Amino acid sequence: MKRTEGNWLMPRVHLVLSQKGGVGKTTIAVNLAAVVAQTLGSDPAAPTVMVASIDPQASAVWWANRTDLDTLPFDFEQVDDRPDDVAALKKREEYEHIFIDAPGSLARPAVLARAMDSSDDVVVPLILEPLAYGPTERTVLDMIQPRGLPYRIVRNLWDRRDGRTDLELTTKWLDTQGFRYTNTVIRKYKMHSTASAEGRVCTQYPSGRTASEAQNDFLQLALELGYGGTV
Repeated sequence: MKRTEGNWLMPRVHLVLSQKGGVGKTTIAVNLAAVVAQTLGSDPAAPTVMVASIDPQASAVWWANRTDLDTLPFDFEQVDDRPDDVAALKKREEYEHIFIDAPGSLARPAVLARAMDSSDDVVVPLILEPLAYGPTERTVLDMIQPRGLPYRIVRNLWDRRDGRTDLELTTKWLDTQGFRYTNTVIRKYKMHSTASAEGRVCTQYPSGRTASEAQNDFLQLALELGYGGTV
C-alpha cells in the first residue's frame, strides 16, 4: 500500500539538489525516474513516475520533449512558477514516485523552499573535484540538515580512465565532514552526455555491455536508495 495522509494517496517525492551547477542533477533525476518506472512496470500510457522540474532552464522538460513520448516511461512537468504548485505535488495520487529536478543556484527561493518542505528525501550529486566541495557542504549544512531531511550524496561522473585518486580524495573529504553518501558511484559514460540530444533515457540505450553497465549504475542507485517499490 502507498502511504496515505488525509483522504489521498501520497507519492514519494525525491528532490535532486545541489547549489553547484553542472554536477548532473538532471541526468540523475531523469535516469532514476526511468529505472524506477521500469522496475515498477509503469505503463507509458499511464505512468506512475514523474519528473517535475523547478529549474527555470527546464532542462528535464527539454530532454523529455526530445524523446518518443509514446514510449517515455515517466511523465514530466515544469512546475517552477508558483510555490503552491510545488506543494501540490504531494497530492498527485496517480504517481508512486516524483523526482524534482532543482536549479543549480538559489533562484526562486520560495519555490525551492516548498520543494524541500514537500520532499521525502534529497539526492545530492557531487562531482569529483574540490571546487564542488564547498557548494555541496553548503547544500547539506544550510539547506538540508536544518529541515531534518534524509539525504544521500552521490559521487557522480567518475571517469575510471583517470584512476581512483579523485574518487578516493572525494570519499575521504565526505568521511571527514561526516556526510552521508551512497555506496553506488555513477560512472562517466559518453552515452550519458549525449542522451539528451538523442532523446534517450538510460533504459532506452542501445543494447550492449557498455549500455548495460551505464544503466546498471542508476538501477543500483535506485535500489540502494529504496526506490524499488511502494511504501
